[in-house]
Amino acid sequence: MFKIKPILPCPSIKDQVSFYVSLGFKTVQIYTRPNPYAVVSYGSLELHFYGTKRILPNENPQMCYIEVDDVNRVYEDFTAGLKRHFGKIPRSGIPRISKMKYLEDDRRFMMTDVGGNTFYIGTPNAVPAFYRTIESVEYAKNFETLYDLIYSKEDSHSAFNMLEKFFPAKDLDSKNIGDLDLAKILLVALDIHLQRDKVVNQSINDKLQKLFNIHNTESPDWNKISKQYHEIFGCE
Repeated sequence: MFKIKPILPCPSIKDQVSFYVSLGFKTVQIYTRPNPYAVVSYGSLELHFYGTKRILPNENPQMCYIEVDDVNRVYEDFTAGLKRHFGKIPRSGIPRISKMKYLEDDRRFMMTDVGGNTFYIGTPNAVPAFYRTIESVEYAKNFETLYDLIYSKEDSHSAFNMLEKFFPAKDLDSKNIGDLDLAKILLVALDIHLQRDKVVNQSINDKLQKLFNIHNTESPDWNKISKQYHEIFGCE
């Protein structure tokens, strides 16, 4: 069995360790002199950091992907710790943590620490991602491409253009699409507008609210839709 232990830079060992302790990590070792160095652990995961004034957090190119058994639990631990430490969940700047993303191959989130190191933390999908797939054979492929543009490639402008081409809001009511498929399309459309324009598209939001009023959001699938809706709007 192989185990990889990333060794990453940071400008301040003390700040780095404090940040990871807030996430729920344990301090294994810490040296401030003569060569600043620290080791922190979270379960079987071990991260090493060395201190250097040559690295600037906003210019740090270091990245690492970490595969975990239960990304939802890790995400909950990290966001809860950040909220306690900073009084809020930082979504931009440094440090920051993204919302959960449901991609083709995995469920993941991204975190950038106080030293500017970026981690992608995910769990492989055992079944196709619920939010990325729709039952409509006619529109399934276009929807998957749209979904990947906004969540995998993070290209809100291209996603907006594709949304307008294949799923314009004015035409959605006339398409032969089931309500659950429609809700998934509306969720993605809401997020595209929010990321691109930084405002809520009221027309799309009203259509989705209408569906919530029709369907029981306590049923498994509609509960997932409702949960993702609140996640998009940052109702932490």
